[in-house]
Amino acid sequence: MKRTLLALLLTAPILLSAAPTNRNMPFVVEADSATYNDVQQTSTFDGTVILKQGNMTIESAHIETIIDPEGYQYATAKGGAKGLVHFRQQREGSNEWLDAYGSELIYDGKQNLILLRRNAIMRRLTPAGKLIDEVKGDELVYNQLTEVFESRVVPGVSGRTQVTITPTSNATK
Repeated sequence: MKRTLLALLLTAPILLSAAPTNRNMPFVVEADSATYNDVQQTSTFDGTVILKQGNMTIESAHIETIIDPEGYQYATAKGGAKGLVHFRQQREGSNEWLDAYGSELIYDGKQNLILLRRNAIMRRLTPAGKLIDEVKGDELVYNQLTEVFESRVVPGVSGRTQVTITPTSNATK
């Protein structure tokens, strides 16, 4: 019993520091027009749309949001500058940034996943904006908890992914 309690006390700071902060924060949205349905907990935003949740930002031309009965938030974004949705987020416990684009973005607040479809690009950047890593594909998934990128093959599409990984010694220069 004492060992279990000691192990729990020793790992608690690690678990607390790894806890996601964004998903517990509200969506804050700016748009040219909005429709909100309080009964169904859905919203639709059009025009120049900027959705923020903590240090995460999604910019697009159209965003639909929903809050499920458990309180988890979801969003689907389409269009934007050059027809692409823009996603940006500072990595937890780091000064690096994720910068991503795609024709469509789906945010799953329960699973902490960002899915980018069609013309998807995800980049990891230094605070100065220098490229560290880049992943390109037809469908990319970013897990916000594990900070893992995944490229998925889409039937009927080329299925090719391009990855650029910069050596650590060059990334900080």
